[in-house]
Amino acid sequence: MTKKLFLFALIACILLTLSACSKEQPGGVHFGDYELPSEELTQQEASVTYDPAKLIDADMSWQSAYALSYSYYDNKNGESKIAEGKCGRYFQSLDYATDIITYYTQEEGYVMEYVLNTKLKTGTSTVVTDSTLDNAYSGFCKLSTCDPYFPVYNNVTEVGADFVANRAATRYKQVETKDGVTTRIAYVWIDDAYGFASKCELYDAQTQELQMRWELLEFTQNVTEDGIRVNLDAYSLTDGE
Repeated sequence: MTKKLFLFALIACILLTLSACSKEQPGGVHFGDYELPSEELTQQEASVTYDPAKLIDADMSWQSAYALSYSYYDNKNGESKIAEGKCGRYFQSLDYATDIITYYTQEEGYVMEYVLNTKLKTGTSTVVTDSTLDNAYSGFCKLSTCDPYFPVYNNVTEVGADFVANRAATRYKQVETKDGVTTRIAYVWIDDAYGFASKCELYDAQTQELQMRWELLEFTQNVTEDGIRVNLDAYSLTDGE
């Protein structure tokens, strides 16, 4: 997958597959193509085996008006840097590797999708029906969603306090084993204020190779629509497929 395709695959979870993505946020800490299995805890087991105060109490209020940037790396496709923002009727995401903006505007009864080349000043426009921005989750929002039970799984240990994007975070270590052998190790930083995974690193336990990483770089809350809106008059647009 090229860097450009990575962006589109990630952005697809915003609106292109809104019928599936918008109905619920995924549970668990997901590592790109990987998902480290954690031991299942039922409510009955939970009352005996862990301190409820350690659960993650996620606050997603920031997702209505924000701007952020983050880096993403995997050992197959290299590294990309993505900037995204959302407020009111507008959402945009910029892939710095390709200079492509994916831009959505909420219209009356439908959403407009634009794919814009910032260097060539060209782009495509597509009508997305039966979708709204209100219940859509961006690439970063889906990538960083964390299972509330994550800190209390038996294969997770708290490492200590840290900072990501100048924000206080708690660092955890998660170990995946198979047949008694450690196969992968993940380090996950959970934002203390909002309870999302602001950074993670996934390693092959045998080779110590970094397989995947993402990291929040910048984070701004309470942005305005003017800070997200794109001047479409600057682009030569054609109808998308």
